Amino acid sequence: MKRISGIVLVLVLALGVLAVVAPRDFKLQREIIINRPVDVVFAHVKFLQNHDKWNAWKKLDPELQQEFVGTDGTVGFKSAWESDNQDVGTAEQEITEIVENQKIGTVIRFKKPFEADIDSYLLTETEADGRTKVTMGMEDQMPFPMYIISFVVNVVFDQQQKLMDHTDESLKGLKWLLESVPSPKGE
Repeated sequence: MKRISGIVLVLVLALGVLAVVAPRDFKLQREIIINRPVDVVFAHVKFLQNHDKWNAWKKLDPELQQEFVGTDGTVGFKSAWESDNQDVGTAEQEITEIVENQKIGTVIRFKKPFEADIDSYLLTETEADGRTKVTMGMEDQMPFPMYIISFVVNVVFDQQQKLMDHTDESLKGLKWLLESVPSPKGE
């Protein structure tokens, strides 16, 4: 009985320490420079259906079931998917904000393998030499105990590194795609 009480006490103390130490917010942001002007890059990324051409998660399950609702490239458009691959899951992404040539904001509503709403975004910014910096990111504020679970999953099971790797792969795919197509203006 003393042994069980000791184990429970250690677990409660560990949970208490994690509740204090674990961050309550999640933020992941990656960027890449693309050798195309901002208007060309933004004209591509504002359409969610174009993301299938370079999105690393889509490549994990090319057979996933997809549905599109609304007018792509406008606020309110939704891309929904369902996959048996746990890294892809079941979710929908809705465009929530468009600032022409600057930002496309979305919310991703995960249903499986877990439920969560995460804000995501793609930012485009003109570099001094005319190239475009693309920043892809996601962020979330989590209540107790979700931020503790997120911390354990991201740190102990290295999920955050996997997210960064997939985000980097997606951005590299976007860069390759946009730079391999001849420029419409001969730039």
